[in-house]
Amino acid sequence: MKRDNCFDFLRFAFAFNVVLGHLTVIACYPELIPFQKVFNTYLSVTGFFVISGFLIAQSYERSTLKSYFIKRAKRLLPAYWFVIIACAIGLVGLSTLPVIDYYTSPDWWKYLGANLCFLNFLQPSLPGVFDNPFINGTAVNPALWTLKIEVGFYLLVPLLMLWLRQSKRPWSLLLCIYIFAVIYRTGLGYYGGYTHRNIYVFLARQLPGFMSYFAVGMTGYLYKDQLLHYKNYLIMPALLVFIAEHIFDVEILSPLAWGIVVLWCAYSLPVLNNFAKYGDISYGIYICHGPILKILLSLGVFATIGIGLASIVYIVCILIVGLLSWHLLEKRILNRK
Repeated sequence: MKRDNCFDFLRFAFAFNVVLGHLTVIACYPELIPFQKVFNTYLSVTGFFVISGFLIAQSYERSTLKSYFIKRAKRLLPAYWFVIIACAIGLVGLSTLPVIDYYTSPDWWKYLGANLCFLNFLQPSLPGVFDNPFINGTAVNPALWTLKIEVGFYLLVPLLMLWLRQSKRPWSLLLCIYIFAVIYRTGLGYYGGYTHRNIYVFLARQLPGFMSYFAVGMTGYLYKDQLLHYKNYLIMPALLVFIAEHIFDVEILSPLAWGIVVLWCAYSLPVLNNFAKYGDISYGIYICHGPILKILLSLGVFATIGIGLASIVYIVCILIVGLLSWHLLEKRILNRK
């Protein structure tokens, strides 16, 4: 059955933008620096959060509590755990340590334990892996920091939906969540910059700070009829607000404005509504692209064949891995009773 939205396409577009954005940041080549502003990964991440707010609220309302958590686990965990374990075991070939020292290193075990629990910030690197002058940072998979935020939101949804459905004015509760999130993120971010203490900047970019984007997505779902009726009147003011705040580097109304843009696109591009009929590869390319890029850099592919051709090889590899992940793992798990 043909869908009435193109969320699948938007998720792919956001994931692919992250793929290209990380290429410009992780690969230490001056030629790629001008493209860093073109592929803004923060827009993709926050766009994901808006879509999650909409779709996860919808999923919860169509499920029992038990089936909701089972569906979330089946969608998120198998591919994620596979990537973590595969990197931990397979990247020994790129480590500067001997095999025995690699597998017996406390950092190896810490990487495995922390990342399997979505706490990748505790140990983002594997011992002796990706210590290369052509690679920016030793973290194995820089994109995974967003997944603990997604998991935290999934755990909050049952409570939030119960709270919202019992309220006579759910929009007012969502507004309070939005305001709290903006104050939290802005306040901690400013204080971290003022005191030069990165811990506050780190905390600002955790779940409470991004609840504004989730709240906009949830609002879009709860008031879907109104959204569809007024979306064409809202899109231009939203774009103007978003551009203005981007110019002045503030993020107060941006979550609302960006959320409106994302939801408008989801219901205004019908030609893309059936985009994922051959495979929903957005999640696969998102969680796999970081290690693949760093492996290619470590093997000297970019230095050997040139940045342009190597970038094409990187993109082709990502798309193939995304298709394999979907058809061989993700789809099969999701279809199991």
